[in-house]
Amino acid sequence: MQKELKEQISNLHLRIKNASDNIPSKSNDITVIAVSKKKTHDHIKYAYDIGIRNFGENYAQELEEKANHLRLENIIWHFIGPLQSNKAKSISNNADWIHSLDREKIANKVNAECGNLNKKINGCIQINISEEQSKSGLRPGELLDYADHIKSLENIDLKGIMVLPSLTGDVGEQMIKSKKLHDKLIKSFPNAKYLSMGTTNDFESAIKFGSNMIRVGELIFGKR
Repeated sequence: MQKELKEQISNLHLRIKNASDNIPSKSNDITVIAVSKKKTHDHIKYAYDIGIRNFGENYAQELEEKANHLRLENIIWHFIGPLQSNKAKSISNNADWIHSLDREKIANKVNAECGNLNKKINGCIQINISEEQSKSGLRPGELLDYADHIKSLENIDLKGIMVLPSLTGDVGEQMIKSKKLHDKLIKSFPNAKYLSMGTTNDFESAIKFGSNMIRVGELIFGKR
């Protein structure tokens, strides 16, 4: 398993390097989040030993179990799934990053839980860039007001936005829109420098359109 993971991670880094040629962001500026949901402790440990430090989980219970079991130096846990109020305590306790902030109520809850833990958590605002009713996230026009609210919360450090372009729409157009929106955010919030965009299916396009944080599972760990 370890040999296979090493080859897959090496291939991923090569593809990232090729995608980032001729654009301002270089491959070493791009954060790779290994999406490890449903993966075993061994999978995560092997990827960690190869050099991966950022891992993404979609479910609060799974994140809690893995974070408590895998107490590895400098490991960084990203919660990338939908946020529910009743899971805010667990997620705040176990995650270093939350990518799915999209409601004042849940942000307030996370902020309060982090206050109880005396910790600060990194947060990305989730944007529904395709503006589909079935998808989570804020409408693009709501971003700056919500960012103002996040900035008022002392235990959440606003780091950027997270988008999931719809594969049924014009992906390139959505990515261009995402980059413009992120640029707009940075003008008001210079530290919100991350555009979390791109998964196994579209990370190369995302990098070309300005993403500096990608969420990749299958290309690292193989198919579930």
